[in-house]
Amino acid sequence: MTAFINGWCPAQNLVYERAKRACTEFGDKVVFESIDTSDREKFLEWGIADGIFIDGKQISFGPPLPYEKLLKMISKKVKKLA
Repeated sequence: MTAFINGWCPAQNLVYERAKRACTEFGDKVVFESIDTSDREKFLEWGIADGIFIDGKQISFGPPLPYEKLLKMISKKVKKLA
């Protein structure tokens, strides 16, 4: 999972923390990569301010995803890899 965070968007901050916590449920089966786009160079490098991606696919637009939904999405991906 790759999570972009800029710190100024409360909704994205919430999803970021939920995603980070959900990844810990899967131990070493899931890698959580955090990219802080409050650093202007990182923002310019990636071209986005925030977002959550699983295997390069953005998983959400709109309201913050519930923790349980994130767990389900990650679990589905982990099962495919097993």
